[in-house]
Amino acid sequence: MSFWVPIAIAAIVAAAAVCFDVLRHHRRHAKARAEAREKFRAAFFAESIAHLDKISADVLLNHAQPRHDAAIAEFRQSLHPRQLDDFDAAAQKFHQCCSQLQPKLTKIRAAIASNMPVDNSDTARLKEALAKLLAFAENTD
Repeated sequence: MSFWVPIAIAAIVAAAAVCFDVLRHHRRHAKARAEAREKFRAAFFAESIAHLDKISADVLLNHAQPRHDAAIAEFRQSLHPRQLDDFDAAAQKFHQCCSQLQPKLTKIRAAIASNMPVDNSDTARLKEALAKLLAFAENTD
């Protein structure tokens, strides 16, 4: 047997071990990302299925704000670095839309006073911002 055969076998075994370790590492991270996506979606579940223009969205969102903030901070950690700027912009837009929501009763009073239909444009902007934020849970890989 040649002097190089055991060295070649050792190199092949080492390369296989590295490949196996990389694969195991990738699977572990893929599972963690999947869990992070599920947790993130769950934190926004009520808001994503609610008819925000039919209810007092400001009450729902004010009550859920601590849960949303925690979910955003935790989910951010699972994102790829090149996604962070876009995610941060989407989260900031969501927070901005939440802070601009007017109580439903205030909108109704304004509509009665002005003899115009109820202005739900703030709710429409919120729905759009929520959809953009939740889109990150669809494509984190």
